[in-house]
Amino acid sequence: MHPRHRLGPAFLALADLLLPAPCAGCGEAGERWCGRCRDRWRSPGLLDLPGLPPVLALAPYAGSARAVLLSYKERGRRELARPLAGLVAAALREGEVPPAALVPAPSRPAAARARGGDHVLRLARAVVARSGTSGAEVPADGSSPAAPRLPCVSRALALGRRAADAVGLDAAARADNLARHLRLRPRGLPPPGCAVALLDDVLTTGATARAATALLAAAGRPVDVVVVLTVADPRARTSLVRVGSRLPGGSHPRGVRDGR
Repeated sequence: MHPRHRLGPAFLALADLLLPAPCAGCGEAGERWCGRCRDRWRSPGLLDLPGLPPVLALAPYAGSARAVLLSYKERGRRELARPLAGLVAAALREGEVPPAALVPAPSRPAAARARGGDHVLRLARAVVARSGTSGAEVPADGSSPAAPRLPCVSRALALGRRAADAVGLDAAARADNLARHLRLRPRGLPPPGCAVALLDDVLTTGATARAATALLAAAGRPVDVVVVLTVADPRARTSLVRVGSRLPGGSHPRGVRDGR
């Protein structure tokens, strides 16, 4: 566990007053995330990828955007969940995505423990909290509460303990790894009939998104939009087009076709 996770919030607040955390993007002192670095996330775009619904991407996985994501994901900067959630929520509004069930792409259990929790799940909860429905979550433990308000978090996916770390795997190896270890949590599925958004941190080969959308579609919960914080494939980045109209349930923005 990161050392910051063992410290109480009051102590961390005092420490931040005395020794402010540097910008997560450029490392400059003074702000946790400076305006110049944050501006790199303010132009969400769409990816047109075979075999996937529209993919909404906030930033390329490069430069300060990559540094911010790694600070949040690997370096204990959990406070970045709130501003990142604000950018995700803004991108969903700009794409005119209706209130949806957010399905976080799962982390390997060992990786989540090492990071002090599942970072994509934390982000999904922060996105929902911004809507004022912070208690809305479809449980994965078998309980059956009343249908949650939308947006909500649906923990519909899980990775088995034996799943390999995807870092360093090529597209074929990633697909095989997911085919063997990604599974549904049927009782955590999104409510029937609502819009569904798959949320992830990085789109590299698209293997996770394809495996997840296939599982959800087979369970009767097709994904309307995939939302990723960053996109790593430079070829995909060249196909980014500006969000211009609604994504699911109607005509897609110019240059984007339904890949399903």
